[in-house]
Amino acid sequence: MKKAFLVVFMFFMFSLVFSFELNIGTFYSFNQNFLFAVELNSFSQLVNAPNTTTGFTAMVLSNLSDSLLGMFGGIAKYDIQLNFGKVSLYGAGGMLFPLTGFGFEKITSIVRVGAKYYAGNFVFNTGIFSFYLSDNSKVEGVEFLIGYTF
Repeated sequence: MKKAFLVVFMFFMFSLVFSFELNIGTFYSFNQNFLFAVELNSFSQLVNAPNTTTGFTAMVLSNLSDSLLGMFGGIAKYDIQLNFGKVSLYGAGGMLFPLTGFGFEKITSIVRVGAKYYAGNFVFNTGIFSFYLSDNSKVEGVEFLIGYTF
């Protein structure tokens, strides 16, 4: 009972400090491969600079056959309020690692930039990405994600 209370209390405290964004979608690489993604972003409730917030991001990427990759890193966004809603320009980066066959020697990097459109609590996200695999092959392309903020 104490552990369950502690978990609920910690989640409540995180929800006071962070807002969360859950996205799903696809990454299309320029070598004509699709990767499917699930992403969780946590943004600080405090604004770091005018219209700018930062946070953490975690993602799982898979081609649904033989590749399962995890990503953990940081994300920053700059919010622009327009007549038709809020648009955010963002940049994210971090480490990319295989979830199956994990090894510290297989950790590489990923960089993503793009724009998010917020329609109420729904998020429409598009951008570009670039990362290296552990065999030193480079993967670049465009990403399309749809999400929800809470």
